[in-house]
Order: sequence, then C-alpha cells, then structure tokens
Amino acid sequence: MSRLWFNRLRLITTLIFVSSLLLSCTPATRSPLPVLTYTQPQQNPNLLVILRGIGGSAEDFERLGAITAVRQRNLPFDVVVPDAHFGYYKKQTLVDRLYEDVIQPARQQGYQHIWLAGFSMGGLGSLIYVREHPEDIDGILLITPFLGWDGIIHEIKDAGGVSVWQPGIFDPADDWQRMVWSWIKQSQHTRPLGPPSPPIYLGYGQDDSIADEGPPLLATVLPPCNSFHVPGGHNYEVMLTIFRRHLDTLRDQFPVNTP
Repeated sequence: MSRLWFNRLRLITTLIFVSSLLLSCTPATRSPLPVLTYTQPQQNPNLLVILRGIGGSAEDFERLGAITAVRQRNLPFDVVVPDAHFGYYKKQTLVDRLYEDVIQPARQQGYQHIWLAGFSMGGLGSLIYVREHPEDIDGILLITPFLGWDGIIHEIKDAGGVSVWQPGIFDPADDWQRMVWSWIKQSQHTRPLGPPSPPIYLGYGQDDSIADEGPPLLATVLPPCNSFHVPGGHNYEVMLTIFRRHLDTLRDQFPVNTP
C-alpha cells in the first residue's frame, strides 16, 4: 500500500473514531458508579481496577478472557471493572466517581496495593485520576492509551520532546490534552512537594491508527524497561496480548498465590 493511501486510510479511521465520540448517544452517568467485582472466597491483599475503552462494555473483560488471565497467573489481586464509559469523561465526573465509589471503599476494605489497568480511553482515564490522586495508586498499566489528537502530539515532537515542550497558559477544564501532557512532563521530574507519581507501564500496537503517535511519545519519558510494543493495531486481540504481558510484569513484583 502506498504511503498516500495509508495516510488516507488512517485519516478515515480517525474521522470514524471522532464521529463516534461526537455523534453517538452518550450513556447516562450514575452515582454510585456501577462496578463489576471479581473476588476469591478469601479476599486478596491487592486490587486491580480495569478501566474500559470507549467501545464495548465492562462485561467484555470477562467474556474475552482478561479476568481469566489474571486468575491463571495466581496473582494476589482481586479485580473490579467500573462501567466508566465516555459519559463520565464528557461530564468531567470520572475522577470523583472513581475516588468515592471505587478507590476509597477499596482502601476501607483493607486492600494494600491498588493498581489501575487502562485500555485505550481507560488509559487516559488512569492518568487523569493519578494526576489528582497520586497517593491512591501504586502502579499503572497502560494498554494502547489514547493520549490526544495529532495536533498536540506533533506540537510536542516539533518542540523537541516532552522535556523541553512548554504547554503555555491553558484551562485544564477546557484543554484536557495539555492538562495530561503537562502532568506527564511534570511527573518525570523530582517534585519538591507532594507524593511521587506511581510507576507507569506502557504497551501499544506498532500499527495503531487510533492511539497513533501518542504512546510512542509517552515511551520516550519512561524507563526503557517500562514500555514495549507489539505488532498490530487498535483491537481487542492486540490489547489482550499487551494486558497479558503486563500481568507477567505484575507477577514478577508480587508473590504469587499458591493454587
């Protein structure tokens, strides 16, 4: 396929994705946030919170094998999947609902470590949450995260990279892209005040036309061992491959439950 046709195909794919954001009916948000819970008879000491993408549903993770993948590795983690759909992002209530309905109750239940695993839009949501509550989360697993449109990504790259790019003056409520990338820039340096940001682990498809150049740009500011890419694009098969690899990393950090 010629480069011209490839660029046209990527543009069409992106336009379809944008249309799904702007034109589709946004589901109603609820309080408290609905959550699917996957626990063992005896509570595990840690909790993995999986944040969904814009498509599908919270139920897809069990149907497609993500929950089974956690269990197969005997990880000392219970799993919850909030139905954090696009409506919570649009209304800017995602952080409050996660904090009040998921994270704080989990701490009260005695979970020692809480990790976020964000798929596509859920990867963005993971970073938005940690930006406001870094002390709540012990680690982040990003699976093909959507981190912004081409304009902001190219602006950062043209400036010479995340470390030298300057976001300028902006309103976080109106410009989530600059909000997220300015936080990424800040979180990669030692902060004199406040808790440190949790470690970020990143995986993405090298032919992803939706997340596109956002994940590779993020990889430039992460430790080399914290990011990887696999063949393929923005689909469940690629995402589950990445998720399983992330789980192997998680298994290396935590004692494994005996069957």
